Amino acid sequence: MTPLADCLAAVYPKVRLTLQSNMTRALGAGGLPFEVIAGVPAEQYGARVTFRPVGDPARLATAFGLERHPWGVPSWVGVRIASTGAGRVKPYHRLTRIDDRFALPAGLIGDLYPVAASLDGDKTELYLRCRSPMPWQTFVEATLAPLGGGEYPFAPWPCSRSDSFGFSMCWSGTRLQAVSLYAFSGALPDDFSIERQWASGMTEIDRTAYAMAITAVRSLGRLTRGKRHGLLAWTLERGAKWHRAASLRIIPTSS
Repeated sequence: MTPLADCLAAVYPKVRLTLQSNMTRALGAGGLPFEVIAGVPAEQYGARVTFRPVGDPARLATAFGLERHPWGVPSWVGVRIASTGAGRVKPYHRLTRIDDRFALPAGLIGDLYPVAASLDGDKTELYLRCRSPMPWQTFVEATLAPLGGGEYPFAPWPCSRSDSFGFSMCWSGTRLQAVSLYAFSGALPDDFSIERQWASGMTEIDRTAYAMAITAVRSLGRLTRGKRHGLLAWTLERGAKWHRAASLRIIPTSS
């Protein structure tokens, strides 16, 4: 995992020691890394690697003090290192039905199903996918409506495919704070086209951080099929703050 830490710390060196320590802890507890998240602006996202458990999931949870989480043992955990070097972990739980923990806004699109949820301090996040195909613009307008909507840039522009759009809603306490839109690989062009369009307009720092994240995941395992970009995400926060991220797939054979 040292090359991964080196690559992800290329822009913000303070990330490296904390990231390496947390990844070593995750691997020692049977965790297997499956994605790197490369965000824009890079300074806001820092370094992010997500691990799933191999074997007993309680081992990975215990390694990060999550064994007594109010929702039970997490299904996977995200190691999140700020650009300043401060570290934390985000727990995720698989979800098969929506219950009274989540207050959904009125007027959402239909044919949704839950995928996961996260309770992280005072923040609750619900992740949903849409089975039916629809134009991306229709999906965007309906999903961002609870935060007032607006016109935002998307490149590459996702195409309409079944089960290829998703979104999450994040509440701070009971107040809806952010909505993230997801275009999964089935709605996206090839990796080369994604890289070219995704990097367009980036600052030099953001472009370098993105390129080094791609280098990192390529060093850990070669894809035999599918795209390296598992999904692209665009987030609108209350107050019209806009940022975006790419989930890059890691394909190691074992931890």
